Amino acid sequence: MESTIIGVVGAAVGIVGLVMFIRAISFRLGGARTLGRIVSAHEESRGRYIHKVEYQAEGKSIVSEDTAGYSQPLSAGEELLLIYKKSAPEQFRTVREMRINMLGFGLLAVMGVAFVVRFLVL
Repeated sequence: MESTIIGVVGAAVGIVGLVMFIRAISFRLGGARTLGRIVSAHEESRGRYIHKVEYQAEGKSIVSEDTAGYSQPLSAGEELLLIYKKSAPEQFRTVREMRINMLGFGLLAVMGVAFVVRFLVL
């Protein structure tokens, strides 16, 4: 019984990881790369900094806030490589953030599969 519960939890973790990985891939494939510049930073909550970033998308200059939330503010004028959503250019992610998230989500999916195999199949 205990191994079944662990296997089911592993399956849930794997499904969440897979869904998040697919969403990240979809964002990346439906996006375009551009160079952005930090305009300003402000502390949203204790130790979480949000940045205003200016970049060119679909022939327009856009200023938008990031959604990542950094532990330290980035300097005004610092440049970042971005991927913005072509259908909604005000939505963007940094390339670095995308790589880290895709790695994490992929590992989560693999861990879920490993738990299922270990606790439900074997």
